[in-house]
Amino acid sequence: MKKLVTILFVCLLACGKKEEPVTAPAPAAPTKKTVSTTTSAPPPLEPPVRVATWSIPSRGVVLWLVGDDAKTEFGGALKSWGNPYLPGVTANADRPEMEPTVVADGLNGHAVVRFDGMSNMMETNVDIGPRQMPNAMVFAVFKSRTDAASPLRKLYGDDDGGYDRAAGLDDRGSGGKNYAVFIGTGVAGDFALKANEAYVTADQFTKGDFSSWVNGKETLQRINAEWQTALPKLYIGGSGTVYHEPWQGDIAEFIVYSRVLNDLERMQVEDYLAKKYGVPLTR
Repeated sequence: MKKLVTILFVCLLACGKKEEPVTAPAPAAPTKKTVSTTTSAPPPLEPPVRVATWSIPSRGVVLWLVGDDAKTEFGGALKSWGNPYLPGVTANADRPEMEPTVVADGLNGHAVVRFDGMSNMMETNVDIGPRQMPNAMVFAVFKSRTDAASPLRKLYGDDDGGYDRAAGLDDRGSGGKNYAVFIGTGVAGDFALKANEAYVTADQFTKGDFSSWVNGKETLQRINAEWQTALPKLYIGGSGTVYHEPWQGDIAEFIVYSRVLNDLERMQVEDYLAKKYGVPLTR
């Protein structure tokens, strides 16, 4: 009986309860989108190894040949020589007999390109003639297997027969200096080269004069030069296609600038080359 009374009481309360209207919930206030004012920078591009280690000026470099970059085919013969950071700029041997060889550990742990003194020579696609490039600087690290000034042997050149821009062994240089340069009007002795000794040379060409430094020491300073025409391409391991004058020895590195470097810049290049190849400098 008591249980029945309780059920009736609950029913009466439920029936008499006023039903509250159902209201939709208020829309939430729009949240303000926060825009970050800081943008994450893209990861830096990792520079090429050689570029990352540059301690030399890069402006004006038109040719850079490094023995360590020389890729050989059969028997160590080098057909094409370039630098991956100067695409399209190469030195090439047109025929098999003109191909020098690559020696893996030729100078201070670095590879060198060896020219046989008979038929080896490489042709570049760079023109250092006075019309195309009135101002230029040529840096080289090399050895000669001979100190004989005859027969004539040129480390590089673009000579068409008129004593154009070229340097190497020559018995016509003055002062008993067997390493000489062409100055348009003839041959100027540069320094006394010793066989099998490594050198770092810096040759500076302008429209009307020539200067040079050997292992950091000034050897010729603004001597008069009168270059006219020249071969349209620079040759490595010889003076060019007119006389050739093949080099007999090694080239470890060869750099050409299309401008004149100031003294500080020149010394930066010399220091880089000397440290790399273990060549002492004298200043």
